[in-house]
Amino acid sequence: MANPKDKKREYVMTFAGELVKHLGLQMYSGPAPAIGELISNAWDAVARNVWIEIPLNRPIEEKDSIVIKDDGHGMTYDECNKAYLIIGRDRRRLEGDFSRSYNGLKPRKLQSRKGIGKLAGFGIASRIEIRTIANGEISHFALDYDKITKGKKLIEPYAPESLSEDGRSTKEKPNTKITLSQLKLSRAIPEEQFRRSLARRFTILSSDFQVYINKKVIKKEEVEFEFRFPEQKGEWKVETLSNGQQIKWWAGFCKTPIQDEEARGFVVYARGKMAQTPWFFDLSGGVWGQHGLQYLTGEIIADFLDITEGQDLIATDRGTVRWEEILASPLKEWGVKKVKELLNQWVEGRQKQKIQSEKVKHYLELAQNLPERENHIFRSFVDKVCAIPQIDKDKEGKDILDELIEFGFNALTNRHFMEVIRQLNAAKPEDWQTLQKALEEWTIIEAIETARIVKGHLGIIDKFQQMIDTKVREKPDMQDFLCKYPWLIDPTWTMIEHEKRLDTVLEKYFSKNKKLTKSKDGKRRLDFFCLSDSSRIIVVEVKRPGENISKKELRQVMDYVDYLRKNEKGTSDLERPGRIVQGYLIAGGIDDDALPERERAHGDGVFMRTWDCLLKTAKEAHKLFYDVVKRRAPAGDPRIANLEESEKKKH
Repeated sequence: MANPKDKKREYVMTFAGELVKHLGLQMYSGPAPAIGELISNAWDAVARNVWIEIPLNRPIEEKDSIVIKDDGHGMTYDECNKAYLIIGRDRRRLEGDFSRSYNGLKPRKLQSRKGIGKLAGFGIASRIEIRTIANGEISHFALDYDKITKGKKLIEPYAPESLSEDGRSTKEKPNTKITLSQLKLSRAIPEEQFRRSLARRFTILSSDFQVYINKKVIKKEEVEFEFRFPEQKGEWKVETLSNGQQIKWWAGFCKTPIQDEEARGFVVYARGKMAQTPWFFDLSGGVWGQHGLQYLTGEIIADFLDITEGQDLIATDRGTVRWEEILASPLKEWGVKKVKELLNQWVEGRQKQKIQSEKVKHYLELAQNLPERENHIFRSFVDKVCAIPQIDKDKEGKDILDELIEFGFNALTNRHFMEVIRQLNAAKPEDWQTLQKALEEWTIIEAIETARIVKGHLGIIDKFQQMIDTKVREKPDMQDFLCKYPWLIDPTWTMIEHEKRLDTVLEKYFSKNKKLTKSKDGKRRLDFFCLSDSSRIIVVEVKRPGENISKKELRQVMDYVDYLRKNEKGTSDLERPGRIVQGYLIAGGIDDDALPERERAHGDGVFMRTWDCLLKTAKEAHKLFYDVVKRRAPAGDPRIANLEESEKKKH
């Protein structure tokens, strides 16, 4: 009798429909990543043109669809079955590194590698219809997400649905048309943001490969930079890494913070396609770095990251590189050093630029006529203030630096007293001495009073830190505190005020529609407050320090902003345009699965800030300004000493 152990056992690998969910829905959430993969397929098909039809700037409706068509070589029935419909097929290893010649174009270096790009459409739609033409024949079929993933058990090979034109002959030129329907999107897709996002994903856009969105071609265009490296627009620098690999790069600092967070940081490309979404090589910045990163953008071409016969260093979602790998890590090391170097150059460049501004130069010239001591104090004040990167124009375009320089000069000179001096220039010696003494005393008093005001702000910041450290309740404690001192959220918000009327407008609408967030006791509550001035409205929602935000909170604030924009538009006229509406969500951090939602929110004018970031920014700005003002008083002045002593007793 045969021993059962002598029988060779067989193993079987099967695939569940859930695999498609992971490779489609979760890998390519969002219209830009999903459609970007379909554009890559058109590039590999040697298309000259890609036409995208997509609803923009309005909410997505149930009947809507997205169409992506290209004039590439198309696919035959056999190619559809034996290549396109095989998940995970590595085209490069099977067919070579280059495409065929077509459309009068030379073979192209293929972008496809992992064989899952055809599932990208499932990131935003439940149905994908493919109509492709090659050799005068139409192949027409559809993939249905719900049918592929419906079973809980392991599934048999899925049979796509054959559609009406399948197998017909045609005189049409080769092409491929992908139609995405049963869309999973609901929010409006902002046109400009979508165009920028798609353009940012490629370096291959040219006269030989053009992409059109609703009949309008997209172009990769640089914005105007305050500083660019290298200086010439469109120019790249070439560098060799420690592992001998060569890269090309450029970087630019904008004049104001980049509002679209997707545009901050370096995009890394390989084979003309994004391999790493914008990032700063895991660098968070130094004293000024965190602020400077808001202005920085750039691109790096590193084709060595995607060599067909080499190690696959690019993650499946084409959004990150495996930086821990030996071949990739030298680029990360280079990036960390380069970002630090660029931030230092930015700080130095900004300081020089500010000192050379018309207003600063004017007051420095006036200061030459001051006594040596006052002139030295003023120049020191100018150097320190110009070195603070956070000092920009405010939301209304008013230059904060100009105001500070003028304030510093007037505090030293006081124009009213100078006018009196001119009038009494011929007075008796004893009168002149009395006036001179009064002027000196006024300068000291003004310095002391200004120091007290700034010191008061520092006391508020200390209280703010205690509230964060003890994780006080978001409502009413944190809400009320930020409502009273909005400059803690943004140092430029000194003239902005709480507008209770807008609180009521939001509460009335969202309570009526049962859309307010529920508290733990099950009651709906007002978890926001509204700030405003003559040109803007800001909705602020806070979460308790130490707690993260999720998709739900982000979407809630986006809903508030959307409603207030409609409300503001309805109450404005052509003579008085409506105010800009933005949203701020403040929390301890953000859940990982909410990160894509945060990127979309930023593009829609809704920003997320952490408690630690608010605290650090407020501390740095006020502490430095206090030190500068304090030094304007004579060394050892008893009133400054008393001010310092009172602070020591507090602590």
